[in-house]
Amino acid sequence: MSKFKIPPISTLIGTTIFNFLRVISNNKISPRYYLNVFISFLIVLLASPFHIIEWVYFSFKLKNYILKKDPIFILGHWRSGTTLLHNVLSKDKNLGYFTTYNSLFSNNLTTKFLFKTLMKITMPKKRPADNVKLGIDLPQEDEFALGNYHNNSYYYFFYFPSNYQFFYNKAIRFDVSDDDKKDWRNKYDELIKKANINTNGSQIIVKNPCNTARINQLLKMYPNAKFIHIYRNPVTVYLSTIKFFTELFPSVQLQNTSQKVIQELVIEVYKRLHEDYFSQVHNIPKNQLYELKFEDFEKKPISYLKDIYQKLDIDDFDKSESLFREYFNENKKYKKNTYTIQKNDLDLIIKEWKFVFKKYKYLNPKNVNVI
Repeated sequence: MSKFKIPPISTLIGTTIFNFLRVISNNKISPRYYLNVFISFLIVLLASPFHIIEWVYFSFKLKNYILKKDPIFILGHWRSGTTLLHNVLSKDKNLGYFTTYNSLFSNNLTTKFLFKTLMKITMPKKRPADNVKLGIDLPQEDEFALGNYHNNSYYYFFYFPSNYQFFYNKAIRFDVSDDDKKDWRNKYDELIKKANINTNGSQIIVKNPCNTARINQLLKMYPNAKFIHIYRNPVTVYLSTIKFFTELFPSVQLQNTSQKVIQELVIEVYKRLHEDYFSQVHNIPKNQLYELKFEDFEKKPISYLKDIYQKLDIDDFDKSESLFREYFNENKKYKKNTYTIQKNDLDLIIKEWKFVFKKYKYLNPKNVNVI
């Protein structure tokens, strides 16, 4: 496991006191994290009066608020290029997005001047696994925000890794009642609207790997939504996800885990996510879906961005092109991780993920050594 230092607080500090107690009481916490939970609970307690302010303010704000356009959803398994695509598209000044602050303190947007200081103190400047730049106002995915705003989020598995199957079935496959599904859709819609208000977008772009298998629910909410699915060589995704989760778990988990559990999780969830995506993707109208191969996007990013704007009928590519080019110029020195894979691990993922290798015609990438 990573030697990343365990922080004294949990990302659950952004939730409400009722949701905090619900999550904690329904799952088993390892003793070494008791202090973490206690300090986090105190912060949630102190933040509770501000949650009331938030609720009152947005009760009026959201009552008559309508999204001008349905969202743009970036789909794809973790480590498939979703972050790169999200970061560059968020340079478009027309597009709203979830910020890193919003991803944690989804209940404190009206009092963010107070809680941003806490984030600055506790948050690393780069992601531990891949050195991608972090910042409280930079674009971020929304699943942690969902877990702090509502009681049904897949990212609870980061706190309780042994329960990853339960959280997948509940929060992604929606093995819940119809009323619970409706409640989830309503809360997610509120969360997206709040994020768009926060960043003043005319249209919001949302990046969340979990949404890759939530297409049917998203279409019920936003029938005219646009979808960009980015995919990458499964071998690279496997190795990168293993590294990413291994580095991330120590900073968020409240339950002991092992490398074996992480490997099992990565293999099974990748398989489930793609099975669910392939079973639902046909429901997206053709003019609302763009399939993008990461390796192609890497070679000609501006060309593919222009094509995305044209095919999905997104406004004002010409006004944003210079910002896109500036982003890639600023990040051209970024170095990706290099990987080595054990022969038995390679054989295992080829067996378990055979349908994905076949669908996208992938072989073992040349830059991965097999030992």
